[in-house]
Amino acid sequence: MLRKSFLLLALLFGLVGAARPHVRHGQKLSKLTGDALVEAACHGVGGNEADCISTLQSATPVQKAEPNALAFFTLKFVENHAENITDSIQKLNADSDVDPQLQSALTDCMDQYESIDDLIEDANDGVGTRNYPDAQKFITAALSGAELCSSQLKNSNFEEKKDCEDAETVDMARDLTKYVVLHKQLLSAALNILTID
Repeated sequence: MLRKSFLLLALLFGLVGAARPHVRHGQKLSKLTGDALVEAACHGVGGNEADCISTLQSATPVQKAEPNALAFFTLKFVENHAENITDSIQKLNADSDVDPQLQSALTDCMDQYESIDDLIEDANDGVGTRNYPDAQKFITAALSGAELCSSQLKNSNFEEKKDCEDAETVDMARDLTKYVVLHKQLLSAALNILTID
């Protein structure tokens, strides 16, 4: 009888232990929620943090109640809106009058954004399984791609060539740059979420 009770208790404790999420040694999960979590995520992301904050504020209360859920929301937002960037790049590249320097930047951006979708999917898998080191690795790679795109656009000096470019092309390039900057901020926010103490 005592042996059966011991086995039953061991089984129960084993099931309870298996139901808890796996946390690796040294990982700290944040106790922040809601507005405090959003502000901590967007702190130091560069540029206008208000854009990052307003985007993360659009998450549901449930998503803002837990860091893992907010990280997943943030990555999904970038993934869902990356298509806007590739569409904008294709529209701009379709214009044969685009300055060659801008066209080169757009080609580099397209190369980067073609792989960002896969990287974000892999990062979401890491977040979903709470494998944060892998998630951070994929987010960092996606962030590098967005940073390269952003710097190429900036180096194309499209803003300074308003006389050469038509106004619509300059406006589209400006909008594209804003999208990429927001993606950089959100990817940085996702990294912040996964590393908040």
